[in-house]
Amino acid sequence: MMGATPKMKATAYHEAGHAVASWRLGEKFKYVTVAPDADSIGHVRRERWPKWFHPDFDSSDRIRLRVERHIVISFAGQLVEAKFLGKHPRYGMHADNEIAIDMAFHVCGSVKTVEAFLHYCWSVSEDLVACNWRFVEVIAEALLDKETLQYVDVIEVIMPGSAALRVSLAKSGKEEGDQKSVV
Repeated sequence: MMGATPKMKATAYHEAGHAVASWRLGEKFKYVTVAPDADSIGHVRRERWPKWFHPDFDSSDRIRLRVERHIVISFAGQLVEAKFLGKHPRYGMHADNEIAIDMAFHVCGSVKTVEAFLHYCWSVSEDLVACNWRFVEVIAEALLDKETLQYVDVIEVIMPGSAALRVSLAKSGKEEGDQKSVV
């Protein structure tokens, strides 16, 4: 988007951080947008929680790992935004943290453990952002250009040609399936 304001650019980077972290951690989402609505100036619309996800009464490893991924994704937006703005991110100063803290209390037994778990997730998110910065940049630019990207569009921006490859593989799979049924 030509002439994007600094706030729009910061929002695009913030949301790109969530989107890239989601993609890297295998958490599909419906879309990412920088189109303002009544509740936000941008967001990632995540898929619904799976039916088995009940952190309020299930403390299994499966639940804890899902919570961990969600927290890392939550932190990624503010870490990316701070890096883009040339500022030091300050844990505890962002709305995404409220969700992270609530989720952490579901899987941790004490305030001390919650703090340690959140610090660990923050560090994981910092590493994820550092290792995937070039993907964040291309997604942010695509968001500034198109405003909203579906999950498959994000993958296509990150890995150009992947949509064509999926179509080709789907066709060859059908052909192989046809051949196998004939043989």
